[in-house]
Amino acid sequence: MRRSRTRSSSRHSWWRAGALLALLAPLVVASGAVMAQDADSTPEAGPAYYADTEGPAQPGGTANFLLYEDPDGLNPLVGNTSIALQVSTAILEGLTYNDPDGNFQPALAAELPNLDNGGVSEDLKTVTWKLKPDLLWSDGEPVTSADVKHTWEAVRDAANGSAFASEYELITDLQTPDPATVVVTYSAFNAGYLDQFPWIVPQHATGPAEEMATWDFNRNPIGTGPFKLQEWAAGEYLATVKNENYREEGKPYLDGINFLVVPAEEARTARMIEGDGDVMLWAGDEAEEQIEAASAGMGRTAPGIWVVEMRFNLSQPFDDDPGATPPHPILGDLRVREALATAVNRERIITELFENRVFHIDSPFDVGWMACQVEPFTYDPERAKTLLDEAGWTDDDGDGVREAHGVADVADGTPLSLMMNGYTGYSPLELIELAIQEDLKAVGVDVKLENQEFAVIFGTWDDASPRLLGDYDILVYDAGWFAEPGKEIVQDLHPEQVPSAQNPGGRNIYRWVREDVGEWFDTANGTPDVAVRRENFCNAASAYREDIVSLPVLQFSEGSVYANRIHGYTVSTWEYAPWDAENWWVEG
Repeated sequence: MRRSRTRSSSRHSWWRAGALLALLAPLVVASGAVMAQDADSTPEAGPAYYADTEGPAQPGGTANFLLYEDPDGLNPLVGNTSIALQVSTAILEGLTYNDPDGNFQPALAAELPNLDNGGVSEDLKTVTWKLKPDLLWSDGEPVTSADVKHTWEAVRDAANGSAFASEYELITDLQTPDPATVVVTYSAFNAGYLDQFPWIVPQHATGPAEEMATWDFNRNPIGTGPFKLQEWAAGEYLATVKNENYREEGKPYLDGINFLVVPAEEARTARMIEGDGDVMLWAGDEAEEQIEAASAGMGRTAPGIWVVEMRFNLSQPFDDDPGATPPHPILGDLRVREALATAVNRERIITELFENRVFHIDSPFDVGWMACQVEPFTYDPERAKTLLDEAGWTDDDGDGVREAHGVADVADGTPLSLMMNGYTGYSPLELIELAIQEDLKAVGVDVKLENQEFAVIFGTWDDASPRLLGDYDILVYDAGWFAEPGKEIVQDLHPEQVPSAQNPGGRNIYRWVREDVGEWFDTANGTPDVAVRRENFCNAASAYREDIVSLPVLQFSEGSVYANRIHGYTVSTWEYAPWDAENWWVEG
């Protein structure tokens, strides 16, 4: 089960209208410059994610966590908004969680099952979980394997109100031979087995599995997390207090967290400045600046999961054939794709448009536990021009746009013109496109922009989505993989996942087909050995970079504004803000 985040809440609107003028001004780097744009050029020196290490911790006190809307419920199994999950994360736990580097760690589980400790069977179809000893729910009842089974029985069937039933399709049986042991049997190996149970609910405090959609628990949960719900005044606040039965002795340090519902950003900002707020979730640029100017707090971030990429279509568009062949008449040439990638000044976008509040990234695989390093892309417009010359695209008529001369399957004189599509309604993305358009114009490439509604870009095969049909040249949008990426990587890049009428759910929109890549993915998703998985995913990452399937432009940041008096928190890419609330403390 993925720890889902809504697209709109996972990116920050750190940009200014005036940035457009800066971006479209003359290039700040001379045309002949070569600029390395690698992962070391992060917004701040040190770790990519922010961790407050002040101490020693001072027990006691209450923190105010500012939300902009009321949660829609507190049972994540039925599907909740990202706002609701901020609160749920402080109350509920699962068998595992992800640390800030994306690695899985045991929460309620005693250890992570694997082949070495016997938790995963030799045929990879049986996973045995052991619970930590002496676990208690916040009401004092013991946590047992029956609770895990009850969770499975509730979440496996969409008819019960589950938002994640499809994530449990491979489970054929779940047995509880004793109160501390859970034995899960799969029809086939599930590479995401460590992420199977991110939330566990109590059998004694919920109700029949088939009635999950109407459980009282959904608004009054009992959990194992560091805090428990004391009161929910709808539209106003949710008061949580210390869970005295929390498994870590001496924690949580705080007596409670008040989740205050304050819709207006101006009002949330004022609370932070006045000292009546400790965490302002996803603060906007202006709010953050005001809070920092008042010396009341600081914005703290980590790399988010959303990576903006310039995606190339490798196949012929608009030919009524969604297959990977014939190749795109322009982008099918690796030299052209390399030229486009080296012509884009990503440093300018990151520093001038986003004021260094986003992150450099050279591969979508360079995230989490995969952390695949590839050869950095470089900004070198002169090389871009040379590559285009070599590929037969020259500006013989002097109009500023190159045209074909001796290019295979392209009539001489055809202008080097491409359409670039994104989605409407998100101004920073539109400004990124304008910057790319300007950079490509400088090397003789005509790029026309045509943004479409979100529902069109991300529509289905039956909706005739252009990206699934293969009817586009370049797509620019943000997407990302979660901490357990195996299933999504296969859908996005496996050679057998090219969308078609026979495979409408395929998402290999690039039409990038390499059999060795498919074999690497199959190997990575066929073993619980993290080292083997990483090696094979990184092999694919190198091939993805070698073939220049896309140009990663930037990685959005994730974070909030924290008051100066709150400490002990770490901003994580993979979990919601209160994921480590047991460690939070406030100055007296």
